[in-house]
Amino acid sequence: MIPNKIHAVVFREEEWFVAQFLEYDIATQAGSVAALLAEAEQIIAAYILVAEQEGLEPFANIPRAPRRFWQMYKDAKPVRHNEPLDERHPVLELRAA
Repeated sequence: MIPNKIHAVVFREEEWFVAQFLEYDIATQAGSVAALLAEAEQIIAAYILVAEQEGLEPFANIPRAPRRFWQMYKDAKPVRHNEPLDERHPVLELRAA
């Protein structure tokens, strides 16, 4: 089942902006916030597409992110809540740490 919403915390790591998803231990990075947002949406779409092509449940065997990222998210400020690309894609809710 494809989730309705996926949460991610965004933070800086040296010169990179990083998005760490919470429900699934998946992360991505980019050189700018705009590029990071695009990359985050692309990586989620790619996981869904590959799972569908393989006849698997998206994200089925991916564990949750470590607790420290959940705490970062809890303490962070909301920065983005997007509309899904279509009914097959979840809403991506981001907070900046």
